[in-house]
This record gives sequence, structure tokens and C-alpha cells, in this order.
Amino acid sequence: MASDRNDTGLALFLTGLAVGAALGVLLAPASGAETRKKLGEKVRSLKDEAEEEFTEGIERLKTELPARKDRYSEAIREGWKAFRQSVAAEEGKVPPAS
Repeated sequence: MASDRNDTGLALFLTGLAVGAALGVLLAPASGAETRKKLGEKVRSLKDEAEEEFTEGIERLKTELPARKDRYSEAIREGWKAFRQSVAAEEGKVPPAS
């Protein structure tokens, strides 16, 4: 969950950075051609950064997903086991697990 918050915070930061950069370029005293050139360069730079972040995120998923899958599978198995024990205890078949 903390990773989700970090990813969201990073996305918000990058969005704010892009908006701020665009406004700064548009409001700067320069000719239209020069402003468009600067804006184009900034957009390309941000696009490259976004592609790099996306690629890194995909690679991180590829490495982390197998470990998480095993951990989640085990948690589900344990949850079902506890559920069955609880149902059996309510039916009076076995004493509840402690």
C-alpha cells in the first residue's frame, strides 16, 4: 500500500512539474516561435521521462509479481483454512483453533 501512495505522489509531482514548466514557458517573454520550440523540447523531455518511468515500473512488476503471487496464494490458503475451522467449530465438529 505504501508503494501505491509513493507512485501516486510521484505521478502528482510529475504532473505538477509539467504544468508548471508549461506555464513558465508560455508566460516567459519570448517570441512565438521560440516559445513553441521550448515547449516542444519540454514535451519531448517529459515524454522521455514518462517512458523511462513506465519501463522501470514494468521491470519492477516482472521481478516483484512472482514473489507477491506466492505470498498472496499462501494468505488465501490460510484464510480458507481458518474459515473452514470456524465453520466446523460452529457446527460443533471440532473445538475452535487458538
